[in-house]
Amino acid sequence: MYIFRCKHTMQIPANWNTNKRQRSSRSRGDSLRKKSRSVYEQTESVSLNELCNSICQTILDSKSAQASEALSFETILSNVPYQKILENLFGGASMPNCTVPVVTKAYEESFMRECIYQNERKCVMGNECECRFIDRDNQFVGVEFLIPDQEHSTPQMCVLCSRKLTQKLYYDTLYRPPTTHVGTIQRYGVLCSVDGEYGVDYVLTMPPHGPLHCMPYPSPVHCRNHYSIKVHSATRYIVQRPESAFRLPSLTTA
Repeated sequence: MYIFRCKHTMQIPANWNTNKRQRSSRSRGDSLRKKSRSVYEQTESVSLNELCNSICQTILDSKSAQASEALSFETILSNVPYQKILENLFGGASMPNCTVPVVTKAYEESFMRECIYQNERKCVMGNECECRFIDRDNQFVGVEFLIPDQEHSTPQMCVLCSRKLTQKLYYDTLYRPPTTHVGTIQRYGVLCSVDGEYGVDYVLTMPPHGPLHCMPYPSPVHCRNHYSIKVHSATRYIVQRPESAFRLPSLTTA
């Protein structure tokens, strides 16, 4: 057996000693996840009042920042634990006093239109206002609904958006009842089974076994097929179905 020994050694460039080899098994996604975890861990806890104010401010900023931004009830209510917020606000206390105003059908219908006067404001929902989805060929943003004897410094929703939100909270409260008392889920109530007001088939009422304090008065049912758009004096109005009004039976004499 012959063993050959090499007298020459391999010459390695000096700069090779300063270069460090990168780990190939670590992906960019791992570093991003690690960074996001570290940022999340350093984030301080947010109080309930700050969370509520942040949600309201985000809604207001979305209107002035970009008109094309989509803002929907489903997105807000599916990502924000609003039931927990209500439970934290009213939980552990006695049943809150209901201060829900009641308006007539005629007063409510007077706001089912677009803005007319200079001092009127549009619905806070902007491009996601329900008035834009009644007639695809005749879209507009409804005027905000003003409740009598209440402060109106903060922009409010229109009649249709208020109905939609109340209806969603109504079914969520019935089928996913909260564990503690919560506040009211309606901005206002209406009259039913009264001549000229709403019929009982066109309103939502809280059943006796439900949390009556959440919705003490009837609220109109929201369905896009129940509305149509009429133009009068260059102003677009939303008209409800005629059968939604309650009428007393006529008295006939023999």
